[in-house]
Amino acid sequence: MPYTNYHPVCLDLNGRRVLIVGGGAIALEKLESLLPFSGARIDVVSPEARREIREWHDEGKLTWLRRDFEVADVAPYFMVIAATDDPELNALVYKTGNDGNKLSNSVDDPVNCNFIMAALVRRGPMQVAVSSAGASPALAQRIRNRVRSEILTEELGVLGEFLGDRRPLVKSRLPGYKIRQAFWEGIIDSDLPAILVRDPEAADARFLQALDEACSKAPGRFGFRKGKAWIVGAGPGDPELLTLKAVRALQKADVVLYDRLVNPAILENAPKKAKCIYVGKEVGHPGRKASGKGRQRSINKAVIAIARAGLTVVRLKGGDPFVFGRGGEEALALHAAGVDYEVVPGISSSVAGPAAAGIPVTHRGVSIAFGVFAAHEAEGRDAIPWDAAARMPTAVFLMGVDRLPHIVERLMDHGRDPKTPVAVVSKATHDDQRVAVGTLRDIAQRAAGLPAPAVIVVGEVVHVAAELSQVVGEALAA
Repeated sequence: MPYTNYHPVCLDLNGRRVLIVGGGAIALEKLESLLPFSGARIDVVSPEARREIREWHDEGKLTWLRRDFEVADVAPYFMVIAATDDPELNALVYKTGNDGNKLSNSVDDPVNCNFIMAALVRRGPMQVAVSSAGASPALAQRIRNRVRSEILTEELGVLGEFLGDRRPLVKSRLPGYKIRQAFWEGIIDSDLPAILVRDPEAADARFLQALDEACSKAPGRFGFRKGKAWIVGAGPGDPELLTLKAVRALQKADVVLYDRLVNPAILENAPKKAKCIYVGKEVGHPGRKASGKGRQRSINKAVIAIARAGLTVVRLKGGDPFVFGRGGEEALALHAAGVDYEVVPGISSSVAGPAAAGIPVTHRGVSIAFGVFAAHEAEGRDAIPWDAAARMPTAVFLMGVDRLPHIVERLMDHGRDPKTPVAVVSKATHDDQRVAVGTLRDIAQRAAGLPAPAVIVVGEVVHVAAELSQVVGEALAA
């Protein structure tokens, strides 16, 4: 279906007259968007009206004209909206308005529109409008809801009001657009937004301090920006399992240092200007250069150097950074270097991997505890407490698909029943996830060829997945 390529604009409706034809649910939806923010003088023409519309009329927020629409109605209005369930009436309203050079819209009828109303998110002075050019309003609303929950937060609305109130002061003290732009960018990337959430008075003092520092420097030389490091968990792989805080950290990044297990789609949350550098420790990974920078000590030095240069650096790790991710080592190095940092937990594959295969790591009557082990340490006979792993109701091994035969052998050597169920979940939460199920005795053969990364689950909880699958199947059949 062809659609019009609309050009987005923001209209000043303060004091302008807007006509809405219709008094039902469709009209109510448009009024709920216009009334709180636009400042428009709104008239509603309809023989009948919803309770809310009648109440707004009684409160003086709009004028309800209790009658049928007439062609002559559109003359004094700046904007005309047809919001009835009568297609012929809507088309007439649009034609009359369009012929009179009015902004005219017929709800859910792109052919009869010379403008469309986007799906809006408002936080204080901040607004984001999402449009599908009339092709799919439902999709536009879905994206709008994601913007509301993931990007344009209440905190950003407060920040917008705070900065807007101080714009005249900055304009009076800093000459030149480029200088002011550099100042504003420095403020937004500084610690002031975080301070504002906790203490508005302290944020005001921080702002004035930054402005004084900027005014004391030569034009274009702003040295008050302070670098920061974020140690961020990227989750098990599915980009939709990334936390909102992780997304916000990535959106601030100047540089992203990411590991081998990070889904490339997650990097799209970083700004286009951000430099994304692969620092995985697996040399020779297809399409990626690891070189000596993959060593942990080199990574620590790189994160510190970038932050000290006044940039925001995100150290992006698969899963949770503190679960076999060496995030603790990096945090200690940053602390010792005096670099400001923050840790953003991620969803660990030790829990998400089994869950993606329908396996709960704990289950009443089956398993009241679970242990997580770094399987890449399995070759060191004393590195893993095999006696504890063998007794654990549920034992989860990460990074161990290549050592699976050794793992099952050691568990059986320490008394685990060879008939114990085992599942191997390969590339958990990815589109190409695969699962092999067996027992300690035969899982090595059943899982042969499964690619890494993989999560190994040992315990009776593996059988719960089949029970859940049967329950879901019965529910769908019903």
